[in-house]
Amino acid sequence: MFEPNRTVTPPPAPAPSYSAPAALSYQHPAPAAASLYSVADGPPYERSAPRLPAHRRTSAASDEQETRHLHAVPQEGPRGPGGDPAADITAAFRGEVVSRLRRFSVLHTRHAWERRRRDPLSPHGIALFYLERGVPVPQQLRTATRIFLADDEANDLPMLLYGLARHAHEGYQADPRFDPRSMMANKCDPMSAAVFAGVGVCTLDTPLGTWAEAQRHAANEFDLPGRCFARLIDGTRLVLDRGGRKQFNGLSVESSVDDANTHYGVPSMQWRWNPSLAEVEPHDPAYHVWRWMSELGRIIDLGSRPR
Repeated sequence: MFEPNRTVTPPPAPAPSYSAPAALSYQHPAPAAASLYSVADGPPYERSAPRLPAHRRTSAASDEQETRHLHAVPQEGPRGPGGDPAADITAAFRGEVVSRLRRFSVLHTRHAWERRRRDPLSPHGIALFYLERGVPVPQQLRTATRIFLADDEANDLPMLLYGLARHAHEGYQADPRFDPRSMMANKCDPMSAAVFAGVGVCTLDTPLGTWAEAQRHAANEFDLPGRCFARLIDGTRLVLDRGGRKQFNGLSVESSVDDANTHYGVPSMQWRWNPSLAEVEPHDPAYHVWRWMSELGRIIDLGSRPR
């Protein structure tokens, strides 16, 4: 996230094996010259979902065959020797995800509002969740986040997620050491023994109106609502609706898991169990958002496992 991490610093641990990005930057780290997943022939990554390099593009039929697994039915998260998820997703961890996404949404809204007339930002941001093992539960959540400059693809959330899934697939195919925390994010928390735990999205397109509509009616950033989605590797789906000033700055949370996460509740926060989130129908406006969030998570989950 582009806000400094406010969690308590965990005990000293070995340095991570990847290079975490520096402070917020809209310039993506340049990959190695020999990298097959660079997008040297296209616009900057921040302005476009990744495309295949020209030498990898072929006919539509062969391109479809090459990326066929991107359209596969998403599978559940990684399993340990006993069949348990590698990341133990608890009610407390879900609560931390909600709190982190809320802060991400607020700060993304501030940046988008300030830059709406100069080099504007996409209304969407992406978060990758990791669970740091060996530390107390309230300190387990780690995130790698990215916001994007606006363009036609970055402004279309399903297309943005599809492009990220394609980018991750190409990265792991080219180099098993591919790490989305350094190659797909521009801000990352310190990590050492972390395992992948899921994908989150924040967006300024909400049921109250699109980002373009919201800008016309808002006096300042505090009038702007936001929406967030999260899909964790245990199958949990979360939807957060953050209200603006006219909605009393409230936050409603819908969860596909009935765990009564009320100990994270405040007067302006309402949790609700919504089992229909587990089976979103194709006619649902968020269907392709869930579809490509799940696929992006599946690719990173599989690619992150020891080989």
